[in-house]
Amino acid sequence: MLGFMGQLFPVQTGRSVREAPAGFATHRFGGRPPFLRKIPWSWLIVLLPTVLALVYYGLIATDRYVSEAQIVVRRASDQGAAGGFASFLKSAGISGGPDDVNVLQAYVLSRDAVRGLQQRLPIKEIFGPSGVDFIARWPSPIYGATEEELYRYYLTMVTAAPSHETGVLTIAVQAFDPAQAKAMTSALLDLAETMVNRINERVQSESIRSANEEVRRSEEALIASQIALTQFRNRELILDPERNAVLLAELIGKLSTELASTLAQIEQLRQSAPNNPQLGPLNVHAASLKQQIEAQRALVSSAGSGLADKVSEYERLNLQQQFATRRLATAVAALTVAKAQARRQQIFLERIVEPNLADKSTRPRRVVNTVTVLGWSLLLYLIFWLIGTGIREHAAAHSA
Repeated sequence: MLGFMGQLFPVQTGRSVREAPAGFATHRFGGRPPFLRKIPWSWLIVLLPTVLALVYYGLIATDRYVSEAQIVVRRASDQGAAGGFASFLKSAGISGGPDDVNVLQAYVLSRDAVRGLQQRLPIKEIFGPSGVDFIARWPSPIYGATEEELYRYYLTMVTAAPSHETGVLTIAVQAFDPAQAKAMTSALLDLAETMVNRINERVQSESIRSANEEVRRSEEALIASQIALTQFRNRELILDPERNAVLLAELIGKLSTELASTLAQIEQLRQSAPNNPQLGPLNVHAASLKQQIEAQRALVSSAGSGLADKVSEYERLNLQQQFATRRLATAVAALTVAKAQARRQQIFLERIVEPNLADKSTRPRRVVNTVTVLGWSLLLYLIFWLIGTGIREHAAAHSA
């Protein structure tokens, strides 16, 4: 590739490329320093970024330490039967829905997480300590001193990589001090647990609130029906009108039977002994029985105060109480189901790997980053060379 190096964009006139006026570059671009005049521009495209990368990563860049932690989010409803390796992962707690993992990842990489960290730790001082290089710290020539720039810088120092196969979320935090990196990772885990608990509370409140309200209304209805029934009993001085009605019916039946027997005796004596002195007492007894029967029937059928009206009102109150009791039982059953569903919808955050305290710097990757800069520089040179070659061929074709 070095054999291709030369002037990338020579002047294209009627003469050949080699006939470009000497000193044209000096006239066009104002000249180059003496120590660069013998170096082709193509060399500068490759060497200058690489040298700058070598200088920065070799002499200027400050070591950064990484603290990692692994967590898993799972639901109570995920405890179903499973076999093989999936069963092992679930028994170990390494399971969770992709949505739950994505929610937790979105929170860790959100502005809310930054605000939560600022309330717990001095992250501005952690990200911008004195003595570190001016490019990697915050604020820097790349990232300003605003909160929005702090959030952008935070995204470069904190990563959250989920595994949708196992449900494990790996959180990595970079800092210029290993203890601070570990402290930030622990704080992020605490914030994530708080967020998960807040979600669980919201799920429970939303799903159980209506069921609790229905139970409360059912209890009030049952209490009101019981109070009405008690007031009726106290007012009428009757514990159970239905039972009284049964007893009264039995009494009327007995009186009717006795009256029928007395009337039969009276008829028999009239036919056999019309002057029998027992006819008088028997007639008086029969009249007394008729009066008692009429009186007892009046107790049953009197308008407003009769036992029939009381039984009707009692049955109505008793039916209201039964309905209220069934309504309360249904509401309690619905509340039990809502609580069970809320428990199944709850998510749990479990720490698989606690934040580590790094004893060696792993950032920046000096060799890898320098080689990457070299590769991109070569690619950029190749692009310019291809463009220059195309321009020269196009000009040569037209001049011919």
